[in-house]
Amino acid sequence: MNLHRMKRGFSKILCDESGGELVDFALCASVFAMLVLGTIDVCRAMYAYHIVTYGAQRATRYAIVRGATWPSSCSTSAPPNFTLNFGCKASANDVQNYVQSLGGFNSANLTVSTTWPGTTPNCSKNCSVCNTSNSKGCMVKVKVNYAFTFIVPFLKRGTVNLSANSQKMIQE
Repeated sequence: MNLHRMKRGFSKILCDESGGELVDFALCASVFAMLVLGTIDVCRAMYAYHIVTYGAQRATRYAIVRGATWPSSCSTSAPPNFTLNFGCKASANDVQNYVQSLGGFNSANLTVSTTWPGTTPNCSKNCSVCNTSNSKGCMVKVKVNYAFTFIVPFLKRGTVNLSANSQKMIQE
């Protein structure tokens, strides 16, 4: 008789569906939260890439209007006390300081590489070497790298390197 009661009690427990909705909600809510937070983090990465691209374009613009015809190098300081002296030719440090002054970056994760190859834009057909590497008509190339870190724990850990290149012909 005791065995029969235990069997009936067991079957009652196994057929009980109370709390099932709570389990369903917990599973669905966790998946939904991961989707929302993942979307936010991917949007952050897209925004960071946009800022990196903008920084490369603006830095190139900064360098092309400050070529060899300008009197001397700028005497700028690093952010947050960044001051731009617009009456000077640009150096690699000046370009990096300019990109950092644009904002939107964690400066520790940002590297800016500026090169003046010393050639004209048509190097594939008709390459001519300039008198000085940053003379009018020569090229300037800026590469901005930013190490982006996701903040959501279930996405890839570590950093993703966001990079943008820009090159233009020096105007002044």
